[in-house]
Amino acid sequence: VINIPNSVNIPFYLETIITIHPFLGGNSSPVLLNPPVDNGCVNTPFYHNPSAYDPDGDSLSYKLVNCLGLEGEVIPGYSLPLASNSITIDPVTGDLFWDSPILQGEYNIAILIEEWRAGVKIGSVLRDMQINIGACNNTPPEIEVIEDTCIVAGTNFQTTVKATDAQGDKITLTATGGPFNVEQSPAIFPQSIYGFGQVQADFKWSTNCSHVRKHPYQVSFKAEDNNIPINLVSMKTMRITVVSPAPENLTADPLGNSIVVRWDSHNCRNANGYKVYRHNGPSGWTHDHCETGVPEYTSFQLVGTSTSILDTIFVDDNAGQGLIYGNQYCYVVVATFPDFAESYASNEACASLKREVPIITNVSVEETSSTDGKIFIRWTKPTELDFAQFPGPHQYKILRSTTVNGTYSEIGTLDDLNDTTFFDTNINTVSNTWFYKIELNNLTPENSLTIGTSNPAGSIFINLTPNDRKITLSWNENTPWTNFEYTVFRKNLENSLWDSIATTHEKSFVDFPLENDIEQCYFIRSSGEYTIDGIESPLINFSQKSCQTPIDNEPPCVPILQGETDCETNTYTIQLPADSCLLDVYGYYVYFNSSNDGIFVKIDSVFDVNLHQFQIANMEYMAGCVAISAFDLSYNESALSNFVCIDLEECNPYVLPNVFTPNGDNYNDLFVPFPYSFVESIDMKIYNRWGNIVYKTKNPDVLWDGKDQFTGNDCAEGVYYYICDVFEYRIGGIKKRTLQGTVSLFR
Repeated sequence: VINIPNSVNIPFYLETIITIHPFLGGNSSPVLLNPPVDNGCVNTPFYHNPSAYDPDGDSLSYKLVNCLGLEGEVIPGYSLPLASNSITIDPVTGDLFWDSPILQGEYNIAILIEEWRAGVKIGSVLRDMQINIGACNNTPPEIEVIEDTCIVAGTNFQTTVKATDAQGDKITLTATGGPFNVEQSPAIFPQSIYGFGQVQADFKWSTNCSHVRKHPYQVSFKAEDNNIPINLVSMKTMRITVVSPAPENLTADPLGNSIVVRWDSHNCRNANGYKVYRHNGPSGWTHDHCETGVPEYTSFQLVGTSTSILDTIFVDDNAGQGLIYGNQYCYVVVATFPDFAESYASNEACASLKREVPIITNVSVEETSSTDGKIFIRWTKPTELDFAQFPGPHQYKILRSTTVNGTYSEIGTLDDLNDTTFFDTNINTVSNTWFYKIELNNLTPENSLTIGTSNPAGSIFINLTPNDRKITLSWNENTPWTNFEYTVFRKNLENSLWDSIATTHEKSFVDFPLENDIEQCYFIRSSGEYTIDGIESPLINFSQKSCQTPIDNEPPCVPILQGETDCETNTYTIQLPADSCLLDVYGYYVYFNSSNDGIFVKIDSVFDVNLHQFQIANMEYMAGCVAISAFDLSYNESALSNFVCIDLEECNPYVLPNVFTPNGDNYNDLFVPFPYSFVESIDMKIYNRWGNIVYKTKNPDVLWDGKDQFTGNDCAEGVYYYICDVFEYRIGGIKKRTLQGTVSLFR
């Protein structure tokens, strides 16, 4: 075997690993449907596919690995076959491509096929393959077939596979793959069909629910010619994903503060349950041809699951919290399967809760004060109230709390259904967020009861964080409507009017640049909406007004250093940063560390902010790492910069020649190193061919004159061996590096 040294005496090694996982279920090893022997030609692309099929539907991946020999160890000297370009394998399909063999002969490669389930590796198969490359004047056939497709279970799939040969040779077309190995309704392809110059056949598969699985099936088509002396082969892989149809006839209906979702039991009886997803308002999403489940980008939220295909009713009560009045909720359902496959998503069904209770639209701060604050509350009256059941008279109760889920106290009542506004006064709007509910009561004699209560709604509360020349605004809210935009207002210091300075969709804003030590005041205006018709939009609400003073409490940004070694002058230049984020720098602290994993120690301060570089000279006996920090006028210090290290790796490493001529002509008479730096000492021993020491020294310059140090006689011409321990100044101290080599002595 060309790419295995001494191959006659090397055993080959195969291995299968199979894991029986207590939580992932039973397991079967992948089946390799194509034989592990194939032929090719020099200077011609070579194709192969092991055509692996996993009976459990697990995901398979492929990679080339070293061939193994005795006891599973890598064969010494093994290498991949030589190619004019490369030899690669597709990690997903297993298509092997060798572009192109250079030498005739027999080769061996190893393919590791790994088996995955739910992201866990549960098995592998090591295939050892033989490839015979010969000399021929031929090109392989070409195959035309679609490469990837999806089929809905229960439908018939048919595609034409065509192979052509430029030389007009006889072509034999075959196919292997998982669809031919399934127990129910296997695929059909007329195996070993042939033709001269061209051949074609139809691949057919009548799919059913038993074929549904998460990972695609692979079909490998092989076209082989009959050219002499070598039959050439080409291969194409088609990936087929069998997808479950969607659950049908999804409906959604309101029930109190919940929505009941119903659908038909799934036609695929091998499904093991359902997932129910909810979207706030219509999504407008429809799945693509091969898109199963509900992707994250759709913004649907998983709200329910079931573990039986007979369980086709789901009551969405928002995990016991109740849904929000005024919003429209839309649902889709997917069926799930034991191997984590999912069906197409169902139709989208939408519903909203009946408007039989008030819906709060405004909780807006009108006055900011610790004692005389005022909040405006407004709501819509119930438009779907059952007056036959609740004839009245009716009454609103306005309830208030300091937390959204806290205890609510009554702060007022209104006896007219059309009276839907209330002002809450004499409260602290500086420190507190206030939450409100509106309770609707029926006061009919002998039938006095609470009809229902609105969802809670709170005021927007703004927080200000002062920093160097800036103030960071952040705000929180808890409202049944959705705020889609926020406008930031700041008080004009010249005329005391409020200016709009920014609009954002986020719940934070940084006001920069500002002047330190001058107070700034802000408030937020929110714009929001419900998702049902009949409620005005946008809903405008205001936060409290709040003030803060920016202060210099931030260090400058972290400097970024660059270093440059001058090997001729033994100096190291540190480049200081020139960056706009360092405008408030007053100076730098310089830190040094003799080890790149040790502690940096402050060694200097630089107050010249216009200094852009400094040098470290006389590096001959110095190695270590330098970092700096920046500080401002308030002596706020940044974190340490990146560190730059001074080491001998860049400059004049210790290197010995391989020849010298001690003949007294004053040219190359001594065995000496090339110019070097950062060497403290050496321990050199030079041996003759019989292993006897002829010279030893600790002088880094060596200075061997070619004489036996112990007899004083000239050493004979020939090759001498040396071992030299070089003790060098390195980061972390003096470290030893051992050189071994030969030097030829000529006279």
